[in-house]
Amino acid sequence: MTSRRRFLGMAGAAATTATLLEIMTGAVRADAAPAADGLFRPAGKKANGKTVAILGAGPAGLTAAMRFLEAGYGVTVLEATGRVGGRTLTARPGDTITEVWDDGSVHTQTCAFSEGLYLNLGAGRIPYHHQRLIKLCRKLKVPLEPYIHTTTANLYQSGKAWHGDPKHNRRIANDTRGHIAQYLARVVGKASQSDDGLTPQQRERFIKLLIEFGALDKADRSYSGSTRSGLAKPISVMQMEEPADPLALSDLLAAEFWDHGFYQDCNWHWHTTSFQPVGGMDTTWRMLAAALPKGTITYDAPVHGIELADDGVRVTWTEEGEERSDRFDHCLSNIPLPVLRNGVALSGFSADFLTAVQKAPFAPACKVGWQANRRFWESDKYEIYGGISRIDHEIEQIWYPSNDYFSPDDKGTLTGAYCSYGRATTMGDRPHEERLRVAREGATKLHAEFASNAVVPDALGMSIAWHKMPYMRAAWADWQPGKPEHKGWYSTLIYPQGGNNRFLVIGDQVSALPGWQEGAVMSAEWAYEWIASAKPLARRPVQRVPDARELTTGQSAD
Repeated sequence: MTSRRRFLGMAGAAATTATLLEIMTGAVRADAAPAADGLFRPAGKKANGKTVAILGAGPAGLTAAMRFLEAGYGVTVLEATGRVGGRTLTARPGDTITEVWDDGSVHTQTCAFSEGLYLNLGAGRIPYHHQRLIKLCRKLKVPLEPYIHTTTANLYQSGKAWHGDPKHNRRIANDTRGHIAQYLARVVGKASQSDDGLTPQQRERFIKLLIEFGALDKADRSYSGSTRSGLAKPISVMQMEEPADPLALSDLLAAEFWDHGFYQDCNWHWHTTSFQPVGGMDTTWRMLAAALPKGTITYDAPVHGIELADDGVRVTWTEEGEERSDRFDHCLSNIPLPVLRNGVALSGFSADFLTAVQKAPFAPACKVGWQANRRFWESDKYEIYGGISRIDHEIEQIWYPSNDYFSPDDKGTLTGAYCSYGRATTMGDRPHEERLRVAREGATKLHAEFASNAVVPDALGMSIAWHKMPYMRAAWADWQPGKPEHKGWYSTLIYPQGGNNRFLVIGDQVSALPGWQEGAVMSAEWAYEWIASAKPLARRPVQRVPDARELTTGQSAD
């Protein structure tokens, strides 16, 4: 729950205290809040006489709307659902999640969290170097707080080692370093210059580096444990620090922890520090929507036809049960390609473009979230304050909240499963109740408290399979550098269609960062430059498509 002290501290950075609180808590729709003074021209005012239709009010669509309004375009945003944010979705009490399965059946959940609690079911963090998004947050005065990706108290569990007992991140990380350093120190000590090309002085320095790197004994260069990995016993006046016994190298190798995202935070997009908007990840987009002139966004308006012509783009959609159609000078489609190819009639586009729309690959993703009636992970037993625990199980990982520590009512929410690709298909094909059962089964291997329905109630569990969400049908574009055809499709999709750059696809699906909000903002800025730049842009060949699996999971498909 957002504390009064935190709220008052951030209120000065918001347009008004009441507006921000209403947006954060979901008390009003974003379009019902007053616009931020001076950011944009009034709705309908066309300083340059040109119009643009933006299809979809996700991060890319809203960013594009802001840019084009600032440039004096008449902007119309058509959003198929009743909310903004796309896959940046935060669940709050009373919110519903509706999935449509391949057999046509509709499955709906209602969030029953306690008042003030929320859970991000889509985007989860903003890396410090995603400066497009951070600058946008600063412009909108969105309050940000640190997001903790990893703590040394986080856990890893595997049935292949330690009799299935979970081990702390600090023990696995530092004992592995110690064993590797010991081995290398022995090899370097026996090597000659012809073996490694190092001079005796360089070899001596290398060994000193290994001793410090692995916390080795300086005398015999052996590893016998370190307080880096934790303590054998709690310290007291009479009990000094004593390192825990090191985990055996044979067990570390058997655990295969490196295959389960253990080193994800070494990768660029997971480096410390990251941020999250106070009150939920969708706060950025709700605040941006609130800042747009009233009437810019039309909700519950799914598009079902796009006709590209020499003099503009005609868009057809449904609004309040009636078919509407209008012509625009330009059109940007933030519609996910799996929806564009299956639910929208396209006319006037090139054959290459239509092929790319049909063939572009997409990946599934699935999340399970819980409300816990006791923040047991912060207890003396675990001492976990944020970060991610990992497990060799279908659920793959548990995310702990990076906010509301030491909450007076001791309640909190956490992500109890987050999987993608094959495991997401398996999890997503399960009914909601079965997803909760499997998630509880996996989480209990990390925390025995998950076995208690009183501590972690099924009634307060949420799940989402993004590939079953209407108007989404996937999680992110699954570009693979090893497949030449992907480069051709990507190269087609990122460039405009029609004369005078009439139509562009936008979204993280056509960016260097699939699956990230930064990629969505990047694509909106790219589209804006093609349409509004005073100097014509040149088409350049794409050398390489993004590695989507590596960018979204930290592990390459190759």
